[in-house]
Amino acid sequence: MTNRRNPFASSETPTVPPSIYDSLRVAEERTRNRQWERAHQNQKVVYRGVDPKLAIKVKNIASELRVPEGEAARAVIEHALRDYERGELDLNPRPDPERMRMTLYPSSDSPRFSGHAKKSARRKHARTGWRVVTTWRGFPPELKRELSARASDAGLNVPIGELINALLRYGLRSYETGLLKLEAVPTATTFTLALKGQK
Repeated sequence: MTNRRNPFASSETPTVPPSIYDSLRVAEERTRNRQWERAHQNQKVVYRGVDPKLAIKVKNIASELRVPEGEAARAVIEHALRDYERGELDLNPRPDPERMRMTLYPSSDSPRFSGHAKKSARRKHARTGWRVVTTWRGFPPELKRELSARASDAGLNVPIGELINALLRYGLRSYETGLLKLEAVPTATTFTLALKGQK
């Protein structure tokens, strides 16, 4: 006979997985430090109804320039707001028969009225545009307040998601045609001291 090891026989004792209570205790011990998120909470924006295609374009620009997505979105939106204040961007809200607020999109441009045959009255289909949630970081509180004021009842009286869509669409078109130039600038780094001569 040879001294070969039998691959089907195990000389080790079977390991017992930890109990669920032990794994919960370990998870509690290694919680993440969320102090940075708490300190910068006022620079976070969450908008509903932003067109995912526009958000992806912003993400592509940010990755191309190697900057955070929020900074790219902020630059595009601020450019559109400046042009709106100068009168180069026209935002004319119109009444929306399905809502109490106004809309920036006429019924022919809206995805709800795309020329399809009407469905039966019994079958209600939900508009899912508001379910899309977009989050960016790096927005100053002043810009957040300005966007909210423009979309409010005293401003254009439109949903803020529609306003963000219109501003993004205009700003991205300006970027694609070369009217808006974005340039990444390296941020200053900190240095640390290295003690020389010590052994």
